Amino acid sequence: MNITLFETINSSTLSRIQYLTENAHDDITVQVNSSGGEVFSALSIFNLLKPKAVTVEILGLCASAATIIAMAGAKVKMAANALMMFHAPKTLLIDYYDKKNLDKLSTTLEKVEESILQAYQGRVPNFVMPEDDLWLSAQEAKSLGFVDEIIDEVPIIKDSAQVFINSIGYDIGKVKGLGERLHPTPNTTDLAKQIASLIRDQMTSGAAGVTDCPAPTEAEIKKAKAQKMVTFANGLT
Repeated sequence: MNITLFETINSSTLSRIQYLTENAHDDITVQVNSSGGEVFSALSIFNLLKPKAVTVEILGLCASAATIIAMAGAKVKMAANALMMFHAPKTLLIDYYDKKNLDKLSTTLEKVEESILQAYQGRVPNFVMPEDDLWLSAQEAKSLGFVDEIIDEVPIIKDSAQVFINSIGYDIGKVKGLGERLHPTPNTTDLAKQIASLIRDQMTSGAAGVTDCPAPTEAEIKKAKAQKMVTFANGLT
């Protein structure tokens, strides 16, 4: 069974997931694309899903309270271009507060943070709540331990010269007479210099300023033929 979590998390989300998990007759996969929502609904969903050994798939954004739910997965997968975002619990103040009530609120937030950390530290034992929003790519989330597998992972090649060589460098080398020096597995430092030199030569050769020559008109052809006959008649070559 696939359960989608493509919404702001609230009590309705909790009721829906409770119903679905209670009536599931096969393995459960929870697909996530959510910016978060109510922390206590998220904690409740986490506690519902955790005993079910579900698979979690992060398909787009998994932020704020949604990250708590993701931690319920026995296996967590994440799309290569998806993102996770963690932050400390927050609340909205819509009333007047004195120092005593603000201190009380701060203590409550500390307790909420401890509850959230239990979910995170079940996967990453040494994780501490970040002071600012923490954004993670799929690769970063996997390296920290929040994710087990990256969906459709594509290796990132940081050497731009090697990327260029593997795509078109060998053909350019043959055309320019470099031959086997532009084999797909050469010394990339030397090749980068060679390619840069070729590009500079091309840019300074003046070839870029050459334009197509228009075909001569019929009048121009007749004029050229007449000129040729006059030249021949005058004994010129």
